Amino acid sequence: KGMKTFSDAEQTLTGIYSAYMSGALYSGYLTILPDIQADLVHAVQGNTNTYGPLWQWDVRPTNSEITAVYGSLYKVIARCNFYLDQVDDLRESLTDDDDITYLDYYTGEVYCARANAYAELIKCFCEAYDPDRAHEQMGVALDSTYFGNKPFKRSTLKESYDFVLRDLKKAEELLEDAPYGYS
Repeated sequence: KGMKTFSDAEQTLTGIYSAYMSGALYSGYLTILPDIQADLVHAVQGNTNTYGPLWQWDVRPTNSEITAVYGSLYKVIARCNFYLDQVDDLRESLTDDDDITYLDYYTGEVYCARANAYAELIKCFCEAYDPDRAHEQMGVALDSTYFGNKPFKRSTLKESYDFVLRDLKKAEELLEDAPYGYS
């Protein structure tokens, strides 16, 4: 019931972007933790050991920084799915051509945002892609809908990358001819 007007769609899109502002993502752990593990940080006398376990490669699935990244990326995905589950009904109810045009572009942005979140999950939580083994390598849990109870299990790495590529293709189609003043 949350996305019934064009204004609701704009607010939902804003909510997706605000989820990307999480301290666990691009302004926080998602960017700093790989730097720490790539030897771009050196412990010095008097350090506070804030990221000590990660610097020492004592990475555990219960680490709060790791779970924050994982949870924040799935929050973005959930918000994208919420939008995508409702956008077709909203589009059918609109009568203003400009609103319909902009809704299509917003939808392209949402597909791009979801693809990006899944790509980050794959990068962080999956092994490197091996074309000979991708159909058996573990990927991420793929979820393309917001509503309903469904099993949450990991896909293969090939399925994960194919999902991202399909979302990017949809985004490209919807964003191809942006209207004047749209950026």
